[in-house]
Amino acid sequence: MYVVIAGINTLSKRLVERLEGRHDIVAIDADEDKCERLYSSSGATVINKSPTTLSALEDAGITQADVLISTLKDDNQNMVVCSLGKKYGVPKVVSKIEDEEYFEAFQIIGAETIGDTDILLSEFISSVEHPYLVKLANLSNDREVLKASIREDSELAGSNIRELKSMKHFPMSFQVLSVVKPEDTLKAENDIELEEEDQLVLIGPEDEKEKLDKFFQDQ
Repeated sequence: MYVVIAGINTLSKRLVERLEGRHDIVAIDADEDKCERLYSSSGATVINKSPTTLSALEDAGITQADVLISTLKDDNQNMVVCSLGKKYGVPKVVSKIEDEEYFEAFQIIGAETIGDTDILLSEFISSVEHPYLVKLANLSNDREVLKASIREDSELAGSNIRELKSMKHFPMSFQVLSVVKPEDTLKAENDIELEEEDQLVLIGPEDEKEKLDKFFQDQ
């Protein structure tokens, strides 16, 4: 995947370490020293410009990006980066958030937010490694509550919950809890028909998440 990271700091450097080799990484920062240090210590492409500018994002190849992650300290700057990312059509935009009062604003522009510093790294990694899923909650026994969307032109559109669960590669370790439609949230009865832009809320084991992500990717 092609991943653009706005801001070079402790978090983003660890992200680069974890993701490079499996993904194409571009990092952007206005601080020349930070850029030089990351360039010399990693295989990431580094852009020495302010991440909040159009030219920096264009130089980073934002139109090719699968994921944009903004790790800047200032929520206003993160908002600018995320807004530009959505403008350029990046499928998944994720931001660090310092002040919870900004949460609704990020929701309005369609950006995911991660605010708990203890789980920042794992959540960002999850956003890259499992791009077709959004984690809603952690449960006991290493289970997670996840959300998956029925994409435009998905083969799942027109099928019902019973048919979805009987499909060859659907991991049976996951239970479909509900279907979130634009106008209502429904309990996942077997005969509910799925439509484009519907969202499914599922529960299942964390170590099976990759199979679930691949299922929705292939559909």
